[in-house]
Amino acid sequence: MIAIGGAKGGIGKSLFVANLGVFLSQLGKRTVVVDLDLGGANLHLLLGVWSLTRRIDDFLTLKVPTLSDIMTPTKYGPALIGGGGGKLGAANIHFSRKLKLLRALKTIDADYVILDLGGDTTYNILDFYLAADQGFVLTTCEPASYLDAYGFIKMALHRKLTRLFAAESNYRQFRDFEVEQSIKEFIFSNTSTNGRHMSDLVKQMERSKPTHHRLIKELLAGFRPGTIVTMFEAQEQVNELVSRMKKVSEKMLSIDLNYFGCVPFEKQIQKSAKDLVPSVAKAPDGVFAKALRRIVLKMEMA
Repeated sequence: MIAIGGAKGGIGKSLFVANLGVFLSQLGKRTVVVDLDLGGANLHLLLGVWSLTRRIDDFLTLKVPTLSDIMTPTKYGPALIGGGGGKLGAANIHFSRKLKLLRALKTIDADYVILDLGGDTTYNILDFYLAADQGFVLTTCEPASYLDAYGFIKMALHRKLTRLFAAESNYRQFRDFEVEQSIKEFIFSNTSTNGRHMSDLVKQMERSKPTHHRLIKELLAGFRPGTIVTMFEAQEQVNELVSRMKKVSEKMLSIDLNYFGCVPFEKQIQKSAKDLVPSVAKAPDGVFAKALRRIVLKMEMA
């Protein structure tokens, strides 16, 4: 299960998801793409599907029993599970419905399930991201975009820490209320957003809870978001941006970002989005396809 998150918009996230789904299908992989923008989905348009008869809403409200009942075939290869229809409050699903959806997503019979996340950092979005086997965070070289991307990574890490002993965690058996409180104080206190380093929490655990210090270290070592730069015009921009994000993430969050690759700005890619035909379907050996091939190769080797 692959989750694609990132900035609030304009980074080509759904475009990336659609083309990744088509590319994997071209490799003979059984692929399902899932639009988890439950407030206003549009992934189906990028796969040439003009309207949806069934959506995730129908599964969550028990109109259909399984996700297979709302799966829509596309002419470009991957099957599609369409997101919400834009009803008021649709994106704010209850915790129990989120768990139901997460469990169902993990049982889909496919080689790859790709989640197109909404452009925000709500608990629901972060939990879908953290549930994936591989999480990607997309960004452009624009300051607003990479600041949002870093914010997404930080919020995902904070969410993972606050869920350290939750039902889905491997560390539930080691639950300690003092450790939970220390984590919450670090994350939610006013000072924690003004320059405190994650290493401060690690040192605090080493002093006060040496038995749980190892758990925190393991969590940080295992949290390696995959970063992908989109819509760049010069490779030098990408190199500088990736270097900066890796340094800041290591310094402030004590984590190592895993850079997977980049997708250049190409008029043909933008045109394919307007034509509602995936770029890799139009040009299987084009720039986008070659970029995806490098990313998929690294993903399979990870």
